[in-house]
Amino acid sequence: MFEIMKRDRTFSSTGTSTIGQPILLVLNEHTTQAVTVYPVELQEEEEEGGTKELNMGFVRLLLQCLVHVSASYSSNYYMVADVGNETVLHCNWTSRVGTAQRSRSPHLWWGTPEKSVYELKGNDHFEAPDYKGRVEVELESFKAGDCSLLLRDVRFSDARLYESYVSEGKGRRFIRSVELSVKDHKYRETVAAGKSLQLKLHTTQAATVVFVGNEVAGAVVVWQRGGGGSGQGGRLSEGEKELTLSDVKLEDSGTYKVLDPQGQVVSTVDVTVEEVLPKQSVPESTVDQRYMEDARDAQSSAFRASGASLITGSLLLFSLHLLF
Repeated sequence: MFEIMKRDRTFSSTGTSTIGQPILLVLNEHTTQAVTVYPVELQEEEEEGGTKELNMGFVRLLLQCLVHVSASYSSNYYMVADVGNETVLHCNWTSRVGTAQRSRSPHLWWGTPEKSVYELKGNDHFEAPDYKGRVEVELESFKAGDCSLLLRDVRFSDARLYESYVSEGKGRRFIRSVELSVKDHKYRETVAAGKSLQLKLHTTQAATVVFVGNEVAGAVVVWQRGGGGSGQGGRLSEGEKELTLSDVKLEDSGTYKVLDPQGQVVSTVDVTVEEVLPKQSVPESTVDQRYMEDARDAQSSAFRASGASLITGSLLLFSLHLLF
């Protein structure tokens, strides 16, 4: 006998097999975890002819189980978000709920395998403390079937598996699971010396900015939330989600890293400061001399054009005189 277990129900199948031990498969259709197969010792019975026979019915059963698991995982979704940005965990409950229930607004639950993140029931909603003010499901859209979860100011700690369910009464129906990954920002900036440079913090979780100069060994803390850091000689000012470095100098070239409270890198910016060469001044006497030369050239060209026109006119009059 082969026993197949699922979270909500159990299926059983019996048959004759030369394999002497049963196998237990745990099929979890609600998470993205791999299917767990509990191995047992397989003993093949040798027939009189000396050949080994494996019950093909058992093999077909295993293949059917794998096909069933593949279909169950069609509700899984993987996505990547940039730290500090907002992202949407997409979800639609109408395809999972019976027609009779679609006229009502069921209880929505978004969470991780460990805890509840967001719940919506009627006009009331719940937000987990570490997601407070950062998660939302639009009520009118939810009534129409869209249960997508908006997640603002994404943090590295948000990288995990999320699952959504809707329920009416005692029953609870799985809708979708989303595996969220979070990545940092990397980019380059080029600025002219003497200008201003904006360094994006990207998130309210930004806690520290360190600088590694091209000509200086080691990292220097140039900014800390709440005060502290060198401030690049008092030239660094703080905005809501950015820092502004004024009067940029050549020695400001290097790498700036924005860190969160746990020391994880939010962004890495490679800055190149270009030297601005002064414009060469031209002596006034040289300018006057060039102006006079240009004027003489223009006058000479005008005289040449005028002379050519006079000669052409004279020839034309002479030709007319000969004809008449």
